[in-house]
Amino acid sequence: MKTTLNLLSSMAVGAALFTLAACGASDASSETSAASDNQTFYGSVIELDGATDAAGLRAVLAENGRAQVKFEGEVTATCAKKGCWMDVASGEDTVFVRFQDYGFFVPTEGAEGKRTVMEGEAFFDTITVDMLKHYAEDAGESVENIAAITEPELRLAFTATGVMIED
Repeated sequence: MKTTLNLLSSMAVGAALFTLAACGASDASSETSAASDNQTFYGSVIELDGATDAAGLRAVLAENGRAQVKFEGEVTATCAKKGCWMDVASGEDTVFVRFQDYGFFVPTEGAEGKRTVMEGEAFFDTITVDMLKHYAEDAGESVENIAAITEPELRLAFTATGVMIED
């Protein structure tokens, strides 16, 4: 009888902890609608004024190496598996964007060609061959294209704390 009560008590505590964890867990892919009907925010809701383009980003990075900035461009690709990264074109550059602490994600499809503004940290990053292959797999690249990746790549990179994508 005592063993049964201990087991039931343990199960009740476990169920309560599971419930608390499930209720307290944040939905990393959740989005917040802005006041404007055609803007969706991911992560922190950000102010859109004062965003720079890639040329401005390069100028700031030339001085400091890393910078907290607002950046705008056009989404060219997102991670098709989870939405945990995106490529953003601005001028002649494409910036590789990840999201701070994987705290939020963007849509896995349908964002391509849309204007985006992000806030966070910009920097140059060397992406290893293994990571380039991983990202190519996420993007659905062919086996041949993935096998052709043999050199690391220096990229403009961005860790976003908040992202707005226009609908």
